[in-house]
Parts: sequence; structure tokens; C-alpha cells
Amino acid sequence: MKHALIVDDSKSARLVLQRLLSRIQVSVDTVESAEAAIAFLEHRQPDVIFMDHMMPGMDGLEATQLIRDNPKTSSIPTIMYTSKDGEDYFKIALESGAKGVLAKPANQEAVMAVMNSLDAPAANDEVQKKQYPDIPLAEVDLLVQKHLKAAFNEAKGEITAGIDTTASQLQQHQKHQLDIIRRQLQQQVDEVRNEFEKDLSPQALFRKTQQANQRLSAAVVNKAIRRASDELTTTMHIQRVSLEGRIKDQQLQMEILIRTTAIRAAFAGAGIGVLAALVTTMVL
Repeated sequence: MKHALIVDDSKSARLVLQRLLSRIQVSVDTVESAEAAIAFLEHRQPDVIFMDHMMPGMDGLEATQLIRDNPKTSSIPTIMYTSKDGEDYFKIALESGAKGVLAKPANQEAVMAVMNSLDAPAANDEVQKKQYPDIPLAEVDLLVQKHLKAAFNEAKGEITAGIDTTASQLQQHQKHQLDIIRRQLQQQVDEVRNEFEKDLSPQALFRKTQQANQRLSAAVVNKAIRRASDELTTTMHIQRVSLEGRIKDQQLQMEILIRTTAIRAAFAGAGIGVLAALVTTMVL
């Protein structure tokens, strides 16, 4: 088993399993959905498939059945890579065509156990001893350098994956905190708006402005009374002056009339005296 395909919609789960497989010299391809896995198998044939169960769209068991029923892919062993466990689930996975179950979160021992179970020969297989030829030191040095480079790249990949995972977690945490702050601000804004709307209601405005309105009304009434009083006083003064002028005129006219009457009376008395004198004279 040198090449594996990981099918999982979780980036962190793919990275964890990829690192564990890389430690046992298994190269890895990854896809994010069962549909992408089916399309991948049309062109490439991995030695083993690690299939997540719960994914958007087609789930892992349905994809495993399709892989088993396809003659081109039926020989590829599929391992369910899932957090589900128990004897009942193991039976369901086997009935769907899976060769085993790898529980999440996986560890190195569990991965090696699953891979060894797939590599184990059947009872009737012939076990052949491998013959190891002598290898020149130069080739050994190149092989060591190759493994060192591979180990360096693996460590670099793990560090990069760890940084990506940490960055993703930080982004999720920041997003969560921002959502909390946004909800708190919206709640405060709603509370202020409700209080503001209550303060602007006709009843609240009347209660808050009642005393001021009463004082204002009293001031307006007092001002109107003072103005009316001032106008009445002015009118009465004008009328009094006018009346006093008319009275003086009438007094003057009365005095003139009295004088005229006195003069007339004097003239009348004088005329009567003259007439009397004339009558007396005539009689004598």
C-alpha cells in the first residue's frame, strides 16, 4: 500500500490522516466530497481509500457501494474514516463494501493496524523471503539524503498544516467573537431605540412637558392679563382726558352762556327801566 485517497469534507481531518500516512511512506491524495472521489477514480487508482461517513451530498456509505459495484474500482479496499463506532456500524460498513473502520481522531497505531490488515497475506498465499542485494555506500548515502529530504519536507508540511489549522481556528474564533460583539451591539441599539420610542410617545411627552406647559401657560396668561390691563388703563386714561376736555368745554360754554344771559338780563332790566321812565314821563 503506497498510495491512498482521503475523502473528507473536513480539512483538519484530512491533514491529520495525511500526516499519519506519510510517516509510513504512503503518498496521499485528498478530495472534499464523495462526488469528487468518484470523479478522481475515473482516472487514477489508489491502493486504498479512506472514506468519511457524513459529508454534504452523497455520504460515505453510498460512495463505498458505488466503488464496490464498479468493476474498475471494486478491487480497491475502502476504509470508513469516521467518528461512528460500535459493532452495528461495523456490520453496516462491511455490508456497504468497506474493508474496515478507522475511528476519528486517528492515531499512528490505529493507522498502522488498518494498513497491516490490508497488507496481510491470505492463508494460502506463499510467503517468499526477500533477497537484499549489496548496496554501494554511494547509493546508501543518496538514499539517506533522500530520506532526510523526505523527512524535512514532511516536517515542513506538518508545520505548515499546523499553521494553517491554527490560523483557521483563530479565524473561526475571531468570527465567533465578532458575531458575539455584533449581537451585543445590536441588542444595545435595540434597547436604546425602544427607550427612545417610549420617550417620544404622546403620553410620555405629555408627562414630561406637563409642568413646563403649565408654567408656560401661566406665563402666557399673566402676560395677556398685563397687556389687557395696560391697554384698558391706557384706554381709560384717554377717555378720562377726553371727558375732562369735554367737561372744560361745557364749563366754558356755561360760563359764556351765563355771562351772555347776565348781559341780556342787564340789558333787559335797563330797557325795562327806560320804558318805565318813559311811561312815567308820559303819564305826568
